[in-house]
Amino acid sequence: MSDATEVKDEEQAQPEQSHEVCRLLRTKTAFGTFRGGAYAWQSGRSTTAVYWCLRTMETAGPDDGYTHPHACREGRSCFEPSPE
Repeated sequence: MSDATEVKDEEQAQPEQSHEVCRLLRTKTAFGTFRGGAYAWQSGRSTTAVYWCLRTMETAGPDDGYTHPHACREGRSCFEPSPE
């Protein structure tokens, strides 16, 4: 087995880190998936998911940046954390 394959296998074995996404970010998969789904929608790992902002109801946020779990995080000017 090559070194690249070993690294890839190790990465897949690691638990996914949870990053808080903006509470206004949505996707259809946020409302449920089939039992045994491998990833939470907040991970952004889906290649087919469409995301939108509840404030703008568009695929761009109030700052005109695209909506995606990798982009809608703390540090973005329009980010809203989940209420605690």
